[in-house]
Amino acid sequence: MRVEHVGKNIDVTEFIKSYTEHKLERLKPYIKDIDLSDDSVQVRVTYSFEKHRHRNRVDIDVYFNTPGGGVIHAWEESNDLYSAIDFVIDEVERQLVRLKSRRKEEARRLARAEKMKQTVPQEESIERPLIVQEPMPLEKPLSVEDAMMLLEETGAFFLPFRNAETGEINVIYRKKAGNYGLITPGV
Repeated sequence: MRVEHVGKNIDVTEFIKSYTEHKLERLKPYIKDIDLSDDSVQVRVTYSFEKHRHRNRVDIDVYFNTPGGGVIHAWEESNDLYSAIDFVIDEVERQLVRLKSRRKEEARRLARAEKMKQTVPQEESIERPLIVQEPMPLEKPLSVEDAMMLLEETGAFFLPFRNAETGEINVIYRKKAGNYGLITPGV
């Protein structure tokens, strides 16, 4: 991790640099967990002081020089420069944790997609018939009222039957409203 210190309206002393670099050491485990090498990360720390408000501001930009790339930016203001450094390091750490979880989730999603690609060709090699022919559940003809009572007794959602009056195949089914529907061939 390469660190660059920039001061605006403030003299950046060696103590400030060493304090910040010591605090930045906390971020190294997150950078390694995101699959980045130390050399591919550049950190720019900008210290500024506003004279009229007597406020110190610390900006940190973390640049990832990797194929995925990206930048993390955070800033904090405080009357005390060192507390501003602490707060901004905390914010960068939160952003790195989020980035780490997003990258892990993306890796899991890609692994699932790859696994699905591997399983699909195996399923295609098995030939299955599209329609499986099954016998009628009831051989004897029923009236519509008898079919409705049988549907209530069995608790099924639909029942194909041969209509005793017409001799044709009909289907009686339950509707969401609680009443029944009847499908008949014809017009």
